[in-house]
Amino acid sequence: MLIKGLCSDFTVEGSGVVKRDGRIIFVPGLVPGDTAELEITADKKNYLLGRLKKISEPSPDRVIPACRHFGVCGGCTLQHYSYAAQLNWKRKFVEQSLRRIAGLTVSVRDIVPSADVLGYRNKAQLPFGRGGGLGYYRLDSHSVVDLQECPVQPPDFTLIVRAARDFARTKKIPVYDEHKHKGILRHLIIRKSDYLREILLGLAVNCRNFGLRAELDQLTAKLNEKLQTYRLTSIVANINQKKTNKILTGRQEALLGSGFITEKIGGRLFKVALNTFWQVNTPQAAQAYAQLAEWCAAGTNILDAYCGIGAIALTVADRADSIFGVEENPQAVRDARRSAENNGVSNARFICGRMEEQPLDALGAPNIIIADPPRKGLAARAAEQFLTLQPEKIIYLSCNPASLARDLKLFCQTGKYQIQEIIPYDFFPQTTHIETLVLMQKT
Repeated sequence: MLIKGLCSDFTVEGSGVVKRDGRIIFVPGLVPGDTAELEITADKKNYLLGRLKKISEPSPDRVIPACRHFGVCGGCTLQHYSYAAQLNWKRKFVEQSLRRIAGLTVSVRDIVPSADVLGYRNKAQLPFGRGGGLGYYRLDSHSVVDLQECPVQPPDFTLIVRAARDFARTKKIPVYDEHKHKGILRHLIIRKSDYLREILLGLAVNCRNFGLRAELDQLTAKLNEKLQTYRLTSIVANINQKKTNKILTGRQEALLGSGFITEKIGGRLFKVALNTFWQVNTPQAAQAYAQLAEWCAAGTNILDAYCGIGAIALTVADRADSIFGVEENPQAVRDARRSAENNGVSNARFICGRMEEQPLDALGAPNIIIADPPRKGLAARAAEQFLTLQPEKIIYLSCNPASLARDLKLFCQTGKYQIQEIIPYDFFPQTTHIETLVLMQKT
């Protein structure tokens, strides 16, 4: 039986939300403002799942998706929604998360839009699929969409995907089967640098040594004749023989070139390796880091609690007397130290370890704490450390409104900190993901 409903919102995964007879129905493919005919496919007790059958009245914000794979590929979920509407929804989503999870009714500034809404990604991670396919996973599936285009990536990425797929098929390299733990090719990883127009190619493989260096040299030469904007300068094999869904683990084997690319942000140069964390939208990261630096008063001591390769720490270095960075990834710490030396920054030092495991006396007396944690947010012990250290400011950059709301609630409930500013940034156009920068001031 078909029912008719009006879509009023999105889920965090990008499905439309329809409310009918006191029940909530989640329907992939709808955008807010659509009136549509639906078929109920499952009753999950607290909600219903629906399938879109026909759009009766399209939303004024509905647009034609830019990608032929949209609706099948799980990579983007908002390409059928106008960019202005995406920005409006994301800002409201941050506000709703803070109110619903943390009970905070606070002013959220207008979201900072991305200069590029397509072609903005500087990194792609694509699984190899059965039959030699290479692309992203289908929606709610582990089967692979054989990628023919991807508008959110640079066109050169598509050329590389095609070449890598043909290379694997021609050389008859077996694709990894996650159920049997057999096969070699797991993922293709592509990273680009806009500073030197370089590309780093990575292969996550289930073998001890990948080899094929002569063949890869030939592939590189052929690709560089076709690439329009970038040059392939490095190829790295990530030796991943574990039964895990983690893409990059184990040791790295440089097959071609230096094994990294050079990128510039905030006037500093950074070496970006295959497994380095680097924001996927470099111009947007530069804007957020510049705002963050404005909030750092001159002559302060700064603790960068999740410093990675030091991108934020070195961006704010000119404003600080000293910077102390903590990072659990040993390779990232080595890269941060190297970048500090290469950029002539002498007031920053970095140690390897989990933030929550650091003794308080080792952290000094920071005036400012900067945190850019993973999606799960701050470890409970890390939040306790911040409250014990009581810096004048806490600056928090979050990629997850839910964990951000949880952590802000903790700081505000103590009465020790007040939120001064909240600025969302759209690092991820065509998706529901949001980056949010928050300034808290000691009361």
